[in-house]
Amino acid sequence: MTAPLQLRDYACAKVRRRLDSYLIGELSVDLSHEILEHLDRCLECGAEARAREKLRATVRRVAAATPGPRDGLEGEVRALLARTPMRRPVAGSLLLAASLLAAAGMTGWLVLSRTASPEASKNTGATVLDAPALDASAADLVALEHRNCARAASWPREAASSEAFTSGVEAPLAAAAQAAAARLPGYAPVSAHECGHAGETIFHIILRRRGDESKDGLVSVVVTRPLSALAARAKVTEVLAASSRLGFSVAGARVKDGRLVLVAGSADGRAALEIGRAVLPAFATAVAVP
Repeated sequence: MTAPLQLRDYACAKVRRRLDSYLIGELSVDLSHEILEHLDRCLECGAEARAREKLRATVRRVAAATPGPRDGLEGEVRALLARTPMRRPVAGSLLLAASLLAAAGMTGWLVLSRTASPEASKNTGATVLDAPALDASAADLVALEHRNCARAASWPREAASSEAFTSGVEAPLAAAAQAAAARLPGYAPVSAHECGHAGETIFHIILRRRGDESKDGLVSVVVTRPLSALAARAKVTEVLAASSRLGFSVAGARVKDGRLVLVAGSADGRAALEIGRAVLPAFATAVAVP
């Protein structure tokens, strides 16, 4: 696990060395939050982060549109290499083989090979990129809460006000909910409340994708309490992870005080990860209290 760095230790060069790891969710929640704060203050590094994210999106889009290698191509390439004498010209043959593989779509495979788990694609047919698999117990927790609370009840299109959004919620969690909603301009705050789950009280935020009033437009953010037995049983680190459960895309990580912060929705895996990256820094700061 990468040790968090203090803000005073940050120079632009240090931030930029970690940008790619930050963008794919490999850093700890605390370190991601500190980098995000630097990006908010530094116009040059913020522009660099946006440029890299745009490049990643372009590569993913091109790779997704690139057909896979035809059946039997790997055998043909291996046979070609086996027939090539081990002398100086072999370099040219290897370059030719590499070109054939790239032309057949293997470049796309290399870019997309960091998938979450076979389970994610088996359950939904979608690939969750750039994240390890979320622990099954944590994935079940957020998926069940999303199904049994967010999707089972009738919710307004949007909370009437910020006060109504967090009415009756303790101050640190209310602050975290407001901060999380502010980081998701494409989503409207619906409700922030406490729920019972497996004998424990958990914090549940419901957001709605703007322009989508169906149940599929709802997103759940679930936070466990400190010293939670549910959180203790889950093998979740501070590195953002993703998976699929009950037909929902889920993502989450553990914040510094041991709580789990989990996200579930009907969107694809990329969207779940993007929401997780947006809201986790807010909770890492706001809920890290006794």
